Amino acid sequence: MIAMDSLVIRTATASDAEALQRLAALDSQRLAVGPHLLAELDGQAVAALSRADGSVVADPFSRTDTIVAMLRRRAEQLAGIRERPGLRRVQPRFHLG
Repeated sequence: MIAMDSLVIRTATASDAEALQRLAALDSQRLAVGPHLLAELDGQAVAALSRADGSVVADPFSRTDTIVAMLRRRAEQLAGIRERPGLRRVQPRFHLG
């Protein structure tokens, strides 16, 4: 089990380019085309997932298997939202007697 005091999964921005490249270099991988989801553990980038092709780069010196699974699940959630653009939240209507 990984102690996750502060795990943040978010969309990477242009200011994350250096962190993404660092992860790719640590993982001996080429960084795939973005956009990317980035996982930060206690403020440190530990894994990233390309939303374009699903490829992952991760810090091989950290236990990231659970974090990568969470990144994949979040990507699935976001893809589901994108596939249903017409779906909107319906507010319940209450009728008082």
